Amino acid sequence: MIKEFPYKIDPRLKRKLDLLVKNLDKKDVWIMVDGDEGSGKTNTLAYLIYYFHCATGREINLDRLYFDSKDMFEWAKDHENGLIGWDEMAMGGLSTEWYSKAQTNLMKFAMMGRKKHHIFIMCVPRFDKIREELRRDRIHALIHMDLGRKMDNWGHYHYITRRGVKMLNGIWKNKKKRQYKQSALACNGFLSNIDIPYVFPEVFDSNKYEKMKDEAISSIGVKPLSTQQAKWLDQRNKLITYLKKDKGLSEIKMERLLNSIGIEIKKSQINNLLPATH
Repeated sequence: MIKEFPYKIDPRLKRKLDLLVKNLDKKDVWIMVDGDEGSGKTNTLAYLIYYFHCATGREINLDRLYFDSKDMFEWAKDHENGLIGWDEMAMGGLSTEWYSKAQTNLMKFAMMGRKKHHIFIMCVPRFDKIREELRRDRIHALIHMDLGRKMDNWGHYHYITRRGVKMLNGIWKNKKKRQYKQSALACNGFLSNIDIPYVFPEVFDSNKYEKMKDEAISSIGVKPLSTQQAKWLDQRNKLITYLKKDKGLSEIKMERLLNSIGIEIKKSQINNLLPATH
């Protein structure tokens, strides 16, 4: 069922997304989200998924938010009209061998995807981590999360069109420079006036997401947490919940407080650990 999107949105972004929706009967949609750690990529993925849910009526399902590209490909090839996310950023510290396999599965997904009319949103640290043929030929839009020089402009982004992505790719190939702003403005893209609000825990269950991520990492050979480490993380998470629910502290105040007592954590991590609100 199509419904109104309840969050603030830049009118230019809405027009771009609506145009992609309009063409879904002919093809699939691929959107890439990149940016520095803590810039809001996973939150933007959730925001976009919810927008497409409202615009198309497609089901939101946390099980369609993947860390393992093989699992994603296996589901996507047997289904149509999916609303799919791939959070590579959550797995970014893993081996080159794992990443090579992930790229191979993405290529398979790309070759099959047009006929299935999926909406696919991927989070990566930098666009150039994805194979050139994918970023050049399959990406319909790139949303670059831009924290700014002071690294505090959370939710701000550059919207780069398909033509802009090709320009960006060409500059990277020839000069090894990531000219996001130039590629956005030169090719009918834009810099956001209305930043993306924090919506993740309202779209997905944050605790389940973290559990799924931990299981995905463990399943591919990463050493699991010790009992002592798991107990410490559980106590930390309970403290964060207490500071939010009982003391009413903001995420930025919690970040400062926890860092002051030796618990190193960023505001974006705190956001993802807070319980879902419905």
